[in-house]
Amino acid sequence: MNEEVVQAVAEGQPRLITLAEAAEILCVSYQTAARLARDGELKAFKVRRAWRTSTAICEEYIRERFRIQELECQRKKTEA
Repeated sequence: MNEEVVQAVAEGQPRLITLAEAAEILCVSYQTAARLARDGELKAFKVRRAWRTSTAICEEYIRERFRIQELECQRKKTEA
């Protein structure tokens, strides 16, 4: 991953990134990141044919996934 992207993530400073960089942040393949963007799960936009998103959007996506997982675990606990 680009050193500037690593630093931006570490410092919590949003930075515009490619889907390849987003895939690294999310620990998924490029194809998965592209599918998430195409399906609207990961906020992104196209510049001509190349997708772009931001480090802040990736962090938001991760927080949301954790929140959803926590709610699912709580729901399963109450059903048991």
